[in-house]
Amino acid sequence: MQKTKTYGGRDIPEDLRPLSGELESLRQILLQLAKERTSGQTSGLIAVTRMFNGITIEQWKQVAQKHGLQEWFALSLDESSHLNLSHLLQALEDLAHQSEHDPLTGLENRRAFNRKLQIEAERVDRSNGTVSLACIDIDNFKNVNDTYGHPCGDEVLCGLAEVLSETKRVYDVAARLGGEEFALLLPGASALKAKSMVERVLLRFSEQLFGCEPHAPFSCTFSAGVSCMSGRGTTTPAMLMELADKALYEAKTSGKNCVHVARQQPDFEYDRSTMVHSNEKQFLFSGTE
Repeated sequence: MQKTKTYGGRDIPEDLRPLSGELESLRQILLQLAKERTSGQTSGLIAVTRMFNGITIEQWKQVAQKHGLQEWFALSLDESSHLNLSHLLQALEDLAHQSEHDPLTGLENRRAFNRKLQIEAERVDRSNGTVSLACIDIDNFKNVNDTYGHPCGDEVLCGLAEVLSETKRVYDVAARLGGEEFALLLPGASALKAKSMVERVLLRFSEQLFGCEPHAPFSCTFSAGVSCMSGRGTTTPAMLMELADKALYEAKTSGKNCVHVARQQPDFEYDRSTMVHSNEKQFLFSGTE
């Protein structure tokens, strides 16, 4: 018996959940955009295209009728048009990837990272959750370029990127912000947990050996600063980044090759009117009447 799951008031077979879920999400987004249209704005018509391989028009009609997707228009593609659209789709995907990823390391770039930091901060504010941010800077990187050459410096950058990609969790975000600066976004991680995770990255990175002939193999370290946003408060993504940068500076000035956690004030103000003051405590526990 095929497993089903109720979605949008309908029972969706397990093998169709990705399709139906994607269409439902897109439907809600477009409906919201239509509601937000300003008064007097001319109405428009847009076609949104998504290609699916191995599905015939007859199969689509059955799916649409059974799961309430009649407002989505399906167009059958012959071999030549499908080939051309496939090339176009691949080109668009490549351009989108290039616009948000660092060409050397393959990590996300500053633009993509800032967007995901903003999204994560909004999630934390809505859900009263936690997110930590680590700013990472390779120690003495200028000396690496000057001594071993820029190609060897690129190897070091790619080496750190590889360690970050292999060590981070699936939902963490690793990025190269520019030069020898990297960042790691850690949803759900407290400051102490983030510090421990970044220290594991540092250990693995420091154990790597880079060989650039005719020089002898060498290793590198990095310094990192960690900041944390927790609960519904006043901390913004810009403040979170600033706190991590300050902690990174402290790590650099304290000798490098270490991870520092930002010293930050609570995101909320205590309501001191409800607190018991010292003279009231004396009265409560003195036993006097």
